[in-house]
Amino acid sequence: MAATIKDIARETGLGYATISAYLNGANVRPKNRELIEAAVKKLGYVRNEYARGLKTHRSMTVGVLIPELSNTFSTTIISAMEDELRGRGYGILVCDCRSDSAIEQKSLQFLQSKMVDGVIVMPMSTDGKIFDSLAETTPAVAIDRFTLSERVSHVLINNREISVQAVHQLIAGGHRRIALISGARGLYTADERRKGYEEAMRIAECYDASLIYTGNFTVDGGYLAMKEIIQSGRDVTAVFVTNYEMTVGAIIAINEMGRKIPEDYSFIGFDNHDLSKVITPKLATVNQPLREIGREAAVLLLKQMAGGEKRDIILPAALELGESIRVI
Repeated sequence: MAATIKDIARETGLGYATISAYLNGANVRPKNRELIEAAVKKLGYVRNEYARGLKTHRSMTVGVLIPELSNTFSTTIISAMEDELRGRGYGILVCDCRSDSAIEQKSLQFLQSKMVDGVIVMPMSTDGKIFDSLAETTPAVAIDRFTLSERVSHVLINNREISVQAVHQLIAGGHRRIALISGARGLYTADERRKGYEEAMRIAECYDASLIYTGNFTVDGGYLAMKEIIQSGRDVTAVFVTNYEMTVGAIIAINEMGRKIPEDYSFIGFDNHDLSKVITPKLATVNQPLREIGREAAVLLLKQMAGGEKRDIILPAALELGESIRVI
């Protein structure tokens, strides 16, 4: 049978008020704190957060909604969020919407029905109305992608600027026929990274829309796009791939078809995740500050739950030069 406050009172000889104050984070006399902590340990007392939530109107739970739980980007960010939130006494409830906007809406409703204190979401939709409705009752922070909601905070990276830098690096190596493997149009991160590519290529007066390939941010998509580039026989000398999964897929295609980096294709990928440690030559990559994104989102949400105002944060990604760019 689970221990109760009554059992702690019997063990310590202290009143319910003192024990309750300690359990709810208030200051109590050091001697009383020692007695209570010893009793909690001895009796194996576990606080009933559900009952506490009914009294305080706080569940001490944060909802996290992402498009795909299976990718490293999501799991790394969630791990950093959880570390930050756990230190403040919060647990997390994770939902995966399978990159489906309809499931996303149902998942948001599910999280609200569970009385989460706040939500961190990697949105599929930019629809401001959906997230305005959420934010009316539940503080919310969007990560990685922008929404049109004026009530939701955002934690993003400088997608467009870092993509300009990456493509400029290839151009500086003498490349003009640079292919882009991008995510689907209409997705914020894909659109911003494509715009950065287009800007850099137009500045160099070598923009060609036919060199843009769609890989849908998946390993299979990156593989098929890179295979198409190779089989087309076009005079492409460099490739910029705009997420981790597509980077892996593109490299698989290059290896399968007997091509080499950088002899056949100079290459810049996205997100290192230790990929450069197992691939020769070491890849040039755009690296996002994944753990920082998770921490910033958690801290921002905690501030909003405490009454803070909506805020947008742009974090800088970094271009790490490896050995995958050949000067021509």
